[in-house]
Parts: sequence; structure tokens; C-alpha cells
Amino acid sequence: YRTTWGRRPLQQLPPAPPGWPVIGHLHLLSDMPHQAMAELAKTMRAPLLRLQLGTVRAVVISKPDLARAALTTNDAALASRPHLLGGHFLAFGSSDVTFAPAGPYHRTVRRVVVSELLSARRVATYQRIRVNEVRRLLGHLAKNASVPDAPPVDLSECVLNLANDVLCRVAFGRRFPHGKGDKLGDVLAEAQDLFAGFTVGDFFPELEPVASTVTGLRRRLKSCLADLRAVCDEIVDEHISGKRQRIPGDRDEDFVDVLLRVQKSPDLEVPLTDDNLKALVLVGTFDTPVPILIL
Repeated sequence: YRTTWGRRPLQQLPPAPPGWPVIGHLHLLSDMPHQAMAELAKTMRAPLLRLQLGTVRAVVISKPDLARAALTTNDAALASRPHLLGGHFLAFGSSDVTFAPAGPYHRTVRRVVVSELLSARRVATYQRIRVNEVRRLLGHLAKNASVPDAPPVDLSECVLNLANDVLCRVAFGRRFPHGKGDKLGDVLAEAQDLFAGFTVGDFFPELEPVASTVTGLRRRLKSCLADLRAVCDEIVDEHISGKRQRIPGDRDEDFVDVLLRVQKSPDLEVPLTDDNLKALVLVGTFDTPVPILIL
């Protein structure tokens, strides 16, 4: 043991807070992990912080110049992504821009997202939608305020509905269904819950096959994927056939329109399949506090 470990080169690792056996630093993460990690970095005065999350090593960067060095200067060396069970199922085989492994496909979809979906020109075209939805919210609040003895208004719910409506119109060309029992709302809420929850396999990859089967997670993921695919197929078919009902005043392309057009382009380095298109439409859905798509 002394001979083997004595010959190993010393690793220059970032500092780490005290951890526990087996779980490492998982106990230090709260339900707001980014705030917990920021507080740890501030307390330890460490712009680079090492965490052991189960059997997975992680590095927390909390200084702008170091983040720039990691994400820009050394982007090619640090562009790989962890293989997460939720991303494999709910991102249609990890084919969205968040979970796709580095390579030609990721370069293609990143270029499509940046130049076609989130360009300054494209975002500017959706200003009218944002203004329209804000006016609808203000009209609702004004109407409620004019009614004597009206019940209190939950502003948190109103703002959440506003964000969902804007994002859904930008992506699908329709408002987010707020009523209970709607298939689109239910499946996106279930997907959000599956992505946001704690998964043993993400922190202990060696135990994933057993843990996901015993806990029923794999079954829930397969069921949610089937529902998600059915909803996306319905929306895409409406766009292709031209049978969807447009909201009065909407004339610009939504995300589905753009991706269907890009899918036919002969200039793509890697062709986009139908599943790739669905994954890109839903990109960011599970990374935001509102259960729908990207800003």
C-alpha cells in the first residue's frame, strides 16, 4: 500500500469542506443547491471548491475569470456532460442541447438554438407576445380589484401563469393550459417533478440499475416519456397539417415552426430526427422554476 500510493503523483485539488463517509458532501446541499454552494465558497473563501457528491466528484467555480477560463478558454476539454437517467429518458436519448455529449451533434444543435431560437432578432419578435400577456394579467388584476369583497389574489400564481403563457406561446403557439386534467400540463408537471427530484443513480452511478428499478423510477420515466412523446407528436402534427388554431394576432414562427424549417435544411452537419426536434422544443423545460421551456 505504501509503495503503490507513495509513487502516485500528488494531485493539486481544490479545497473541500469536511464530508461524511459514503455520501460525501450531499448533506451540505439544501433544496436550493446553488445558494448552498455559493455560501460554502464564500465561507471557505475558495473561488474553486471541490465537492464529493456520493461517488461523483464536482468542482464549484464562483469567480468570473475562472468561469470564463472553464467555459470559454478550455471549453473543448470541459464540454462533456454527465449521463443522467432523467436526461436519457426525458430528453429523448440525451439529444437536447443540455445533455447531448460533446461532438458534431452537440455543435449542430447548439448552433441551431443560438442562431435560430435565441438570437437577438428572434427574441425581439416575441416582444409583442410578452406585452400582450402582461396586459392580460394587468386586466385580470384590475377586474378583480374592481369587484367588492373580491377574494385575495395569489400574485405568485399569477406570475407563474404569466411566464408559462409567454413561454408556451413562443414555443407552441398556444397558451399554457391552467386547468386541472389537461394532458399537456399534467405531463410537463410530471416531467418537471422527475427531473427536479433526488435520484440515487445520479450520485451513485454504480447503484443506478438496481436503485431505479426498486424505487420504480425507471417505470415512471418510461411512462412519462410515452406521454411526452404523444403530446409532442400531436403538437408537431398540428403544425405540419396547418390545423392548429392560432391565437389572434400571432403571425410569427414559434419554436416548432422554426425547427421544422431547420430540419429540412441541407446545410446541417448532422441531420435532426423527429425525436431531436422534440428534445430541442423542450430544451430548458426542466431547468427553470416554471414547468415549461426556455426564456
